[in-house]
Amino acid sequence: MHISVDFLNPFVLIYLIGTFVSFIIKQSLEFIDYLARKKNCGHIPDELKTIAAAQTAFVTEKLEKICQYENAKYFNMIPSSALNLVLNIVLVLFGFYPCCFNRISNLVGFPSNVGNSFACFGLFVIIASIPHAILGLPFELYREFHTEKKFGFSKMTVKLWISDKIKGIAISLVIGALLIFVSSVFFIKFPDTWWLILAAIMIVFTFIMQIIYPKFIAPLFNKFEPLPEGEVKDKITAILKKTGFKNGGLFVMDASKRSGHSNAYFSGFGKIKRIVLYDTLIKSLTPDELASVLGHELGHCKLHHITKKICIMIPLEFIVTFALYKLAQFPALYSGFGFTGISVENVSAVQFIGLFLATAIYGSVSEILSPFVNFFSRRDEYAADAYAKKVCGTGDNLISGLIKLNSENLSELLPSKLYAIWNYSHPTLAERVGKLK
Repeated sequence: MHISVDFLNPFVLIYLIGTFVSFIIKQSLEFIDYLARKKNCGHIPDELKTIAAAQTAFVTEKLEKICQYENAKYFNMIPSSALNLVLNIVLVLFGFYPCCFNRISNLVGFPSNVGNSFACFGLFVIIASIPHAILGLPFELYREFHTEKKFGFSKMTVKLWISDKIKGIAISLVIGALLIFVSSVFFIKFPDTWWLILAAIMIVFTFIMQIIYPKFIAPLFNKFEPLPEGEVKDKITAILKKTGFKNGGLFVMDASKRSGHSNAYFSGFGKIKRIVLYDTLIKSLTPDELASVLGHELGHCKLHHITKKICIMIPLEFIVTFALYKLAQFPALYSGFGFTGISVENVSAVQFIGLFLATAIYGSVSEILSPFVNFFSRRDEYAADAYAKKVCGTGDNLISGLIKLNSENLSELLPSKLYAIWNYSHPTLAERVGKLK
């Protein structure tokens, strides 16, 4: 069957223009940041010059290594992003997606009941994701086994990488199959209200995953051991008691078997919330610094940042799903992208393909939301820092801890201000230290 894509269709134009403009914005910002890095390499921000920990952490060799690491990531990103742009446009202009859908429909039957809808949609999602997976593979391997190893981060072996990939794909298939099956039922049984039910299901699913992930999924990839007795546990326990924070345990994750990068995070919610510390983090920071970093994370909980995000997420989920539902009602959406065999009578196919295309269009223009989302995220980070300073009685330990983390993770010290405003979910090290002083 010949696939005809209407290049002048408004939906196709929005997708193509949005994809291209997003690429230009990202590449321009990356280049601006590259120029800033070239200019500032070897310098440390004024806010750090009088701090002893910074003078120790950011010696000339370290500053040069930070620039080299950031440049290595940048030069790897350029061909990856360019080829992704070409692939996105080629797949649409040559009708790859409608061609896949037509062939799969001929194989398993056109979506008319739950059974063949599930089979058709599931196969479509798998096949549609293959081109990007193939394209991204060499860049992922190069980043993991060349760039990250060159700078002393990656401890990954080929065997472990393959094992992680197999597990990740298996988990994605199980979760994806469940969501596609549920969607297929709703598309057919509730053609006019599926968006309402699906939004509610997605919200419930998000909360369920908060319970399932730490207990069943995360242990498939890493070992989690209770934090052993000692000064670190004593300091952290004291902070938890002082803030009245109930949790489901303190755990150490063996992150070092994959990477030298360090982090800490909370998983779950309510009384079952787990506090997870990377073993690399424990090796990097003193007990007082660890307690301050944890105080920052507690700040997000105690200042209700997570609750606020949930309160925003719930109505937004319904609004976005409803908008996608309404967008899926336009026949021009399907015909423009070459899905000429679909009509409004094909309820299940209309809803699924409409949702697929509407999501793709949204993704092509969502880049413009980044600075707004990151603005609020950075504001919360400042507040969490202030909370940690208040709870710990001083900001000095958090400052020294942040300096060590920045140094050991080779994070950029003086990024372009425009780049940081657009891309950074956290304030720069200099900005955080300036507020904590």
